[in-house]
Amino acid sequence: MADVRKPPPPRAAPPQAPAPRTSRPAAGGQAQAPRVTPNVAELERQVGSLALSQIDGAGALAMMRALVWQGILARLGVAVPLVILHDLGCLITGLGGPGPVVKGIAESELCEAWRGLLVELGESDLVRAQAGWKHRDQMIGVVLARVFAPVVPQLPDDVRVLRPIELPVDAVHYAKVEPSSAYTRYDQRQTIAWLQTLTTHRLLPLLAVEQIDVDALRLFGLFRGGPGEAAAGVDLADLYNVMVSPALADVIDFSMELLPSILEVKREAGQQVFSIDGYASIERFGGVDDLELSQLAYDEDIFEQKFIDDELFYFTHEKQVENEHRTHYVLVDGSASMRGVREVFARGLALALCKRLALLGEHVILRFFDSRLYEGVKVGAQGHAEVPYVLQFRAEHGRNYARVIRQINAELSAPRRSGGGGGGKVLVYLLTHGECQLPPDDVAALAARAPIYGVFILPSSGVLDLGYLDLFYRVHVIDDQAISHGRRAQRARQIISDVEAGHRQAQTTRRKTGAPKTMSVGTGLKGQGRRRR
Repeated sequence: MADVRKPPPPRAAPPQAPAPRTSRPAAGGQAQAPRVTPNVAELERQVGSLALSQIDGAGALAMMRALVWQGILARLGVAVPLVILHDLGCLITGLGGPGPVVKGIAESELCEAWRGLLVELGESDLVRAQAGWKHRDQMIGVVLARVFAPVVPQLPDDVRVLRPIELPVDAVHYAKVEPSSAYTRYDQRQTIAWLQTLTTHRLLPLLAVEQIDVDALRLFGLFRGGPGEAAAGVDLADLYNVMVSPALADVIDFSMELLPSILEVKREAGQQVFSIDGYASIERFGGVDDLELSQLAYDEDIFEQKFIDDELFYFTHEKQVENEHRTHYVLVDGSASMRGVREVFARGLALALCKRLALLGEHVILRFFDSRLYEGVKVGAQGHAEVPYVLQFRAEHGRNYARVIRQINAELSAPRRSGGGGGGKVLVYLLTHGECQLPPDDVAALAARAPIYGVFILPSSGVLDLGYLDLFYRVHVIDDQAISHGRRAQRARQIISDVEAGHRQAQTTRRKTGAPKTMSVGTGLKGQGRRRR
């Protein structure tokens, strides 16, 4: 008879690696994998639980990804057997599906119930729409934690209080561990208890899966970075809060109205062509007639070799357009006056505007304010830290707009470091309501340092009557009609198009212009132009 051993008690588990160690960047800028001391008994016991797996078509890669998900849930404080993470994770990501017949070496009724639950979960919108969002490990781990959240309170007391143990993700530790053998050598009461709870209270995971907002997953997918960078700069707890908060649905829906078209941006370096007034520059390409005369001084053999290697110099009529280094501050009013539809419009617009500018190669900093200006996040084309920041930011510190504008004036007047997104030209975008009272002198001081784009969302009934509007570079007014559900996306696109037009003008001319401001009304029509006095 096989040797059956009890699992190690919680107090004997090795301590978890501290959070800073798991995210500390290496010298080359890449995040180091967390160093976890192998607990051989726990490692083999977890691998042994895979003998109960009901997923077909999953290979060694699925097991290694399940270990990564297990580490993510361990950092969230949830201890889940590896087989459950493996089967449900493979189902969500499309790495495999439930087999046609029951397999496994435990009780056939329990395995059949687990396979039946996986079949039911496979009919959910989350699984059916799995091709529409990016299956990064951080997101999968957060989704799994959301599914298991209502199940944990139903577990037996001795299983519920078990401390999660993070296992190593190095494949060398698992090369010689065979699941069937490991299953019989270790006590699998924890795994059996989880499977019994899931199948007995099957409606809990089914409802949890149905409550996951697939649009939120698509939103994170649109803001993805490069491989392995899906959650760069984003805390796991923030991702989890986005999954469990129903109050964020309106902002997510509006963002999804905007982003599919907004993100279709092509960065064109382009050439500036001078057809008259002589040559523009000396380049490595051109025709024989444009060859720089000094290049003819080479010997014939050297000249031919340089010609083949494209090392000759030519006079050209074209010059590479160099982008001016600019920093965009997008300031969003987070006070109580912006609750409801104003909050939805302002945050959705800010998210789309920031990403649009980032894709155009600009430095973008997104910040909220109410009685003070809060620290923000840097928005880049290769990350999505701004998504949970925009969705979750809450502050109840009243309103003090005079203090806010004095704070931004002080920051812009101070010497800025070029390495942190500072330096160069600065533009300020102010997203607030129609009753934002600012001191005109402070607005004038800010306008002298940076062009100000204002987006003012009017009260239920009223007109925009603020004495400092002539100091703004652009002003957009959003009324009840423009903020209505059917027209808000169109109005937001008009604002973003106006900002992008200014960006392209600055990119091609590369000189400051005294272009008139446009007072844009809520219907989307442009009214009389205003010049700064």
